[in-house]
Amino acid sequence: MKLRSTLLFGLLFVMLPGCVADYGDSGSEAGVLGAETPVAVWYATDRKRDEGASNGEPGYGGGRADITYGVADIRIPPVHVAGRLEEPALASAGSSADRRWHVYLDSARPLSRGAFTSNLRAALEVSGRRGILLYIHGFNTDFGWSIRRAAQIAHDMDYDGVAMAFAWPSAGTMAGYLADLNNADWAVPHLAETLRLLARDTGAERIDLIAHSMGSRVLIQALDQVARGRAASDPPLFGEVIFAAPDVDSDIFAAAIQRLRPLAGRFTLYVSSSDVALATSRRLAGDHPRAGESGPGMVVIAEMDTVDASAVGDDLFGHEYFGESAPVLNDIRLLLRDGAGAAERPRLERDFHLGRSYWRLLPPAAPET
Repeated sequence: MKLRSTLLFGLLFVMLPGCVADYGDSGSEAGVLGAETPVAVWYATDRKRDEGASNGEPGYGGGRADITYGVADIRIPPVHVAGRLEEPALASAGSSADRRWHVYLDSARPLSRGAFTSNLRAALEVSGRRGILLYIHGFNTDFGWSIRRAAQIAHDMDYDGVAMAFAWPSAGTMAGYLADLNNADWAVPHLAETLRLLARDTGAERIDLIAHSMGSRVLIQALDQVARGRAASDPPLFGEVIFAAPDVDSDIFAAAIQRLRPLAGRFTLYVSSSDVALATSRRLAGDHPRAGESGPGMVVIAEMDTVDASAVGDDLFGHEYFGESAPVLNDIRLLLRDGAGAAERPRLERDFHLGRSYWRLLPPAAPET
């Protein structure tokens, strides 16, 4: 039993959301590559400020702190490929050459609550649809990764609004799973406070939420707090709420969505049978299915669209497909940008699980030969 647990934890700890990817230097000079694309990512975090991060990035560490608001500046390189979060080798982080090839966190500037809301309101005025896309990261994620991922998915989906991240204090280490569980629960009231702030004080016409992995645990509980005292007849506070590969007990998750349905225009769940990370989490949780898994325990309920992405994920552990699979990104883009329901999105095929309908995301058609 001890050996089995050790092996499970060993597998869990290699579920790196920020696996280093170094695409190399082709020899081109920065001048012939074109310009970087700037992306502003607004943020709320209850991490402790860390001015001297080991990777040279500005930002915050893994310790707990009072909630802070701010804005970060991200640079998307001219060589960026949709579905990739180009990441430097640690030794070269922050170098001028690095900026030509990798998604780069340039600055993270804390703001007072008043300055945050007024500046965010001004950004929304010129954003088109006056929408906010709030991303809540998962396990083993440092501050810089969460901000870069928020920028990448908003950029790749051509989101018509502003990008934002809620960065709770994940330890950002392979061995930090249990600590991250505790910190995820500790961060719940801070996310609830942030959601109320966005709905009340920013003038946003639409607030869309996307939570990944353990971040879904934070979001579910925060939405429960926001829902307290609201009547079922009150208008929804949020537009699209998306859970990607949620690391949450499937029974707890399904019951929560049924309670929370009046809070949002639509709930969507992305699942996969190829998610090694969630399979490991399930075993650690007494073999109770996770909400992000497809298969016999898949969550299919009337209050939510379930999309099985098993056929399209191609990352190493099958857990990062929401940000790295072009078909998934395109499906989310149609959902967020066009408001297309599942029946209207071209790569979705209806199927049935225990008599209830869900959707399978089909891989791209093979090119004709």
